[in-house]
Amino acid sequence: MKKVFLLVVAAMFAVGCLNVQNKTYTFKLNADGSGSGSILFYNIHSSDEEERDVSFKDFGTLVTDYLEGSTLEGENEGYTYTKKELFEKDGVLCGKVEFTFTDFGAASLYRTAGCDCAPILLLPGAISETILEHNGNSVTLGSSEVIEWGADAAEITYKTEVTSDVENVRNLVEQYKNWKKMKK
Repeated sequence: MKKVFLLVVAAMFAVGCLNVQNKTYTFKLNADGSGSGSILFYNIHSSDEEERDVSFKDFGTLVTDYLEGSTLEGENEGYTYTKKELFEKDGVLCGKVEFTFTDFGAASLYRTAGCDCAPILLLPGAISETILEHNGNSVTLGSSEVIEWGADAAEITYKTEVTSDVENVRNLVEQYKNWKKMKK
């Protein structure tokens, strides 16, 4: 089972049956459209593949290819990654990446070119996740919802749901704890 996500580091979880419950995006913007950001991945987990536990393999791929490797950088060329980490929170595995970018488009945000007065927009279809909350304003355009932030917005945040069904998944906290012990 492969999941394909369209935004930023979403490809980080498109291996095996590795997935995440939700993500929180934060972007700090500069007037020229550059900025820095982070994505918090909450409840990184593994699902069985053809009724087999593949959580060990999934965790290994997460660490070797994405956390310690350069796969993430190759899949998200609009960002310069400054930090990648895994940690436990609320009894589940979480991850966080921090990065910088040179323009709004790299963050899937849009503004009318050459107009610092135009709002900053997150358009429908820019991400394939369900938006749960945000610090912008929701604007309905026909059957679509656009999220807009004022032209002077210095920080944009939104939280998305990637997977709502987390009852029959494999928690990766034990693999994480064992990995941390081995690193010492």
